[in-house]
Amino acid sequence: MSKDACIKAYHEMEERYSKLILEYHTLEQKELIFNTANDLIKKYAIYPTKIIIPKGDFSGDFCLEFHDDYDKASGAFFEELIKSLGIDHCELG
Repeated sequence: MSKDACIKAYHEMEERYSKLILEYHTLEQKELIFNTANDLIKKYAIYPTKIIIPKGDFSGDFCLEFHDDYDKASGAFFEELIKSLGIDHCELG
């Protein structure tokens, strides 16, 4: 994988379940994702499950999951997160 690879986003959704996977390739991308996600979690006062899957020294997946998302609060949160990270599109998982 190129060192200059962009952050990639993958989204999965079923009834009240929603998940966003952010694939990072550098330490800078990892820190940007973590800091931005934490800032938005505070802003929205929501509490997704966070899963980190390392794939190398500084690469991996950062996964945010919402279970029982009755009010679909994850939608606005995910949209702002993707926009804040400069991601131009999101793949369906």
